[in-house]
Amino acid sequence: MEHVVNMHEAKSQLSRLVALAQQGESVTIAIHGRPVAKLVPIRPQPVFGLGKDQCPPVPWSAFAPVSDEEAAEWGL
Repeated sequence: MEHVVNMHEAKSQLSRLVALAQQGESVTIAIHGRPVAKLVPIRPQPVFGLGKDQCPPVPWSAFAPVSDEEAAEWGL
């Protein structure tokens, strides 16, 4: 649900409006009835390397060039 508040209310109720954003709500701030800013929840960013230990290690030999016979088997 979207909430629209005027600047005075936003200044006096900032903690409540931030709590709404934490709950997934968005808040539009208006001056004289004209929207000028929006307070929105921040989506959590994935942590880099989160799954790094979930796959077995790949041996360096997997990166070696393939022979002509292997390439032919793969249709390369």
